Amino acid sequence: MKNPLKIIVYASSFLLAAACAKDESAYVPMSGDYLPMQAGNYWKIENTPKIAITGTKVIDDKTYFEFIQTTDTTYYRNENGKIYARHLNDGETVKFDLTANVNDTWTYSSGADWIVKMVNKTDTLLINHTKVPNCYHFYFDIPGAADEEHSIWLAPGLGFVKLDCGFCPYPFLNLEKANINNQEITFP
Repeated sequence: MKNPLKIIVYASSFLLAAACAKDESAYVPMSGDYLPMQAGNYWKIENTPKIAITGTKVIDDKTYFEFIQTTDTTYYRNENGKIYARHLNDGETVKFDLTANVNDTWTYSSGADWIVKMVNKTDTLLINHTKVPNCYHFYFDIPGAADEEHSIWLAPGLGFVKLDCGFCPYPFLNLEKANINNQEITFP
């Protein structure tokens, strides 16, 4: 017969170690805007420059949030579930249609006419050790062009969470760190 004291000590030390183990998953919001827009928000996606919202700007009587990534500035606004994007001297166009059904397509004009497709509205991504549910997957393509296609995933309450591009040296790029509405989120 085994020594009951040894069993109790072993079981207690195992439970104590499990209780003290560091949780390797990040806090992930489960609801909220699919592209939270507030000055100070930022996204750091692996192997890419940080995307930061630096403020707002009124263009053609509409208020946009200024997204800066290195030397590129894009202005975004959300109206009725459609996220419009533009550069300073260009007109606005819908980049992300959050109201679209799966397989819906639309044209996004940004120097070229991209065909955007809502691929899925229920993707669950694994970013390091963290599950990120209910992600919207958008696929971008220029018909007749090669190697420009890419995908962007947006997560509720988080925004940009994953990029995929066929022409990049790193085809799958996950979010490493974000600051959303004054809350820092890291993916260990």
